[in-house]
Amino acid sequence: MIYMPNYHRSIADCSHDWHRDEEARFLGEWSREVLSRLLKRIEPAAPDAVYHERLEDELRLIEAHGHCGYFLIVADYVGWAKDSGIGVGPGRGAGPCTLVGFALGITTVDPVRYGLPFERFFNPLRGVAPDFDVDFCAARRDEVRHYILHRYGRDRVAQISSDDGVPLMSRLVISNCSLEQLVPMEHVADTAFPTTSVNMAQAAAAGLVRFNVINQQGITLLQQAQVRRGVSADAVPMEDVALDDSRVYQALCSAGSSGIEMLEHDYQFTLQAVQPDRFSDLCAVIALSYRQHASIAPFVARKAQRASCDAHHPSITHITAETYGLILYQEQVMHIANHVAGFTFAQGDLLRRACRSENRNAIDHYQCEFISGAQCNGLSTIEATALFKRIKKAGKESFNKSHAVAYAKLAYQVGMQISDNRG
Repeated sequence: MIYMPNYHRSIADCSHDWHRDEEARFLGEWSREVLSRLLKRIEPAAPDAVYHERLEDELRLIEAHGHCGYFLIVADYVGWAKDSGIGVGPGRGAGPCTLVGFALGITTVDPVRYGLPFERFFNPLRGVAPDFDVDFCAARRDEVRHYILHRYGRDRVAQISSDDGVPLMSRLVISNCSLEQLVPMEHVADTAFPTTSVNMAQAAAAGLVRFNVINQQGITLLQQAQVRRGVSADAVPMEDVALDDSRVYQALCSAGSSGIEMLEHDYQFTLQAVQPDRFSDLCAVIALSYRQHASIAPFVARKAQRASCDAHHPSITHITAETYGLILYQEQVMHIANHVAGFTFAQGDLLRRACRSENRNAIDHYQCEFISGAQCNGLSTIEATALFKRIKKAGKESFNKSHAVAYAKLAYQVGMQISDNRG
């Protein structure tokens, strides 16, 4: 059983637990209204009808699986943080894959523009609840935690513990009933915040829903730099920034350390190697920095000769064009499976998970399905087999594009500040 918490529209509303149909109606009305306004402000990547159709598809899945309250709760505390001048990241992990999340301001990444399938965030075939990771300004993150505590009640909110029993301040659970009825609670001397002694796996097994309120020092540093320049943190929303200023890329490539921990170490090495001059390259820098060191040299070589990059098969040229024929992203694996073999995006997600975990039985199953589907779309057995072999190899090391896009936005903000400081 999942103890999904009920949304409270206001502090005064705490005594009223909304029914699921109330949450679904409110989520639908809110997200449709905000999306319509948003599409008038930004330059959409597709006709408005594409956005509205996708929004309805997401809303149907969210409601069918009982997750409306989850989206509303996250949107509420993210919105409260922004209204309170607390820095919030553009997104993290798979969160940017949802248009509902983008419409409600949970992320500032347009999933339509970047080809991010919703099923990468919530796959209905897996039976696992959606899970937003949200970065907050380190200096004020605790204000967000206490806002959640006050809104949903000390008996229903707690931080969980690590495997070693250390309280995890960024990992909260919110329940629709008293937590003492569900899991053991403990008193932690140096914090007034309720704490349960269970770890993340035990919390999930107990049916508790996790909310991630992550401490991000990089956002604090960005905000402090904006204050020194006399710029309001929300003066220019990141979804309105064009991301195409050549001076920003020049500033990033010519700078030394960014001073931001999340953009250090291998990021700096990869940045200097790739020398990005457009946003898709900056996204690739983030992806390559994490685990694809062997792909840096091929990426750099292909970038130098953009017009002659081998995509292995013409059927996937449009999917791998932004990465010069290489498969860097998990979402690319999902798109290839969908476009070439007729997989749903949910099935494509299961395929890329099988490749990543090297589950031999699952890989064999999906290989048969992929080859069969690809043959129906005109590929020969040899072509389909070779393409699957490439997917399997790339899928093992592929990175989450949604995370790369979000953190590339943070890197771009760093570049904007460096460029501005240089005048």
